[in-house]
Amino acid sequence: MTTEIERELYQLVEAVKHSKNCREYYRWRKVLESDPELFERVNVFRKTAYELQISEDDGTLEDRIEKYMAENAELTEEPRVRAFLDAELDLCRMLQTITDKVVRGIDFK
Repeated sequence: MTTEIERELYQLVEAVKHSKNCREYYRWRKVLESDPELFERVNVFRKTAYELQISEDDGTLEDRIEKYMAENAELTEEPRVRAFLDAELDLCRMLQTITDKVVRGIDFK
């Protein structure tokens, strides 16, 4: 990677880190980290949700996610957890948008 690209990439990373989306994610992550047991439960939930999305089984993805969410409603409806998951989703969407714009911008097919 060239020095120019590395410099621009550093600036992009800094801009993302200082964005509202990222600041909210950091804020809510810190809140959860202050309760290690809850943070561990949330991380297990996130890991399992990810594995469900990439797994191949007989059920449809929508059915599997719906069932998993229902089984974990108590956790995901906890206000601190909900705020963290919402902030994480917003940050992920922003990162996906950035990636999409880079790929489209260089006409990568």
